[in-house]
Amino acid sequence: MTDPHYEIQRTRGRTGITVHLHLSGAFDRDAGRVLRTAMRDTFASGRRGLRVFVDVSAVESIGSECIDLLLVGYTRALRAGHGYEIVNAHGHIRQALALTGLCEPETLYAPDDWTGDLIGTPTPYSV
Repeated sequence: MTDPHYEIQRTRGRTGITVHLHLSGAFDRDAGRVLRTAMRDTFASGRRGLRVFVDVSAVESIGSECIDLLLVGYTRALRAGHGYEIVNAHGHIRQALALTGLCEPETLYAPDDWTGDLIGTPTPYSV
């Protein structure tokens, strides 16, 4: 049996209101059980107003099961009145999480009322 290629460290803020989960490594199917336990333990206090930050800066890859667990964590936090935020997502991890709405996409799109001022005044189409 090989050693796991993932790690979760949990730290609490001084006041106990914030909890940081620092994820590192490859979060594939094997990591799902450990991530589920870490999320369950984080929300076990039952205190309203808890702020949970999931730091994914050191995550190398993430599978669908672990993305699902992060979504479950978000739902659980929302229902219990806790804050929940995934922070420091980058590259393909950010893209995968952005598809679920767990973080903002890296690419920003022009709003619908964009007038094209950077290129010049747009000309109306005629039919």
